[in-house]
Amino acid sequence: MRKNIFFIAIICILFTGCKKWGGVSEPKEDLSYVIRTYYRYETNGHIIKQTWTYDGYKETGYKYYYDGKLTQERNNYSYDGLKASYDSYSYRDSIIGHQHIECEFLDETFRRAKYLKSYAYYPNPQNNHFYDIRETYYDYDGKKMMGYQTYLNGTLTGEYRYNYEGLRCTHTVTYDFSSYVEVRKYDILYLDDTYLREKSRLQTRERYDTNGDLIRTTTYYSVYDYDGKKPIGYQFYQDGNLGGKGRDYQYDDLTCYYFIDDYQDGEVISTRMYEVEYLE
Repeated sequence: MRKNIFFIAIICILFTGCKKWGGVSEPKEDLSYVIRTYYRYETNGHIIKQTWTYDGYKETGYKYYYDGKLTQERNNYSYDGLKASYDSYSYRDSIIGHQHIECEFLDETFRRAKYLKSYAYYPNPQNNHFYDIRETYYDYDGKKMMGYQTYLNGTLTGEYRYNYEGLRCTHTVTYDFSSYVEVRKYDILYLDDTYLREKSRLQTRERYDTNGDLIRTTTYYSVYDYDGKKPIGYQFYQDGNLGGKGRDYQYDDLTCYYFIDDYQDGEVISTRMYEVEYLE
């Protein structure tokens, strides 16, 4: 299953000045095994690869390849303190999607966004006009994201609040489709107070018809194992049944090799091979 993600931002952290890191003060926070520079996996005869480049913690490039063909990339980055802008492109045989992104980060780790604004352009390069503007504003209490608001062409489309109990975060998102309503409830447990490494994630999806009657409930549960800050294991369950299991994590400095077995009815039906490189 391929997922198209237009933009996702979870970024930055409070710091105390020290030596310079990519033109800004190095943040006082452990980002070990958080920031990826390379990600590759093989599944069902296909190879998916992603690469990132950085100036310190500032992202300066991103590319996504499917079977060796470039299908997505981000470029034209510009930074002004904690503010940044860049362009995002999607390709098939030519450009099929173009977004210009403007954003502002919470601090110099560039891991948490305070604000995102996306201009979606028509794919025809001769028609250099955008057709909608999407904005997201994020609220924080220290390093904890407390919620966000979304806008489409200046109109509020969603407002969401998070609740915390120690390292546990819960929140609910409602999607109103034409033929049904889906309520997604999240229960996330973090490894530490950076709120960047998840130990577990429970997602419950409740689907209702237009009369408000519950059609079905589906649960997705992911568990992550660590050796200190280093990921060493993973399990995924759907409706209580094992769907995937990560195994044989091997590290060569900042490069990790591992496998994820996909399960159906308790049996392995496929295996994906992964290679990940971290910035630090």
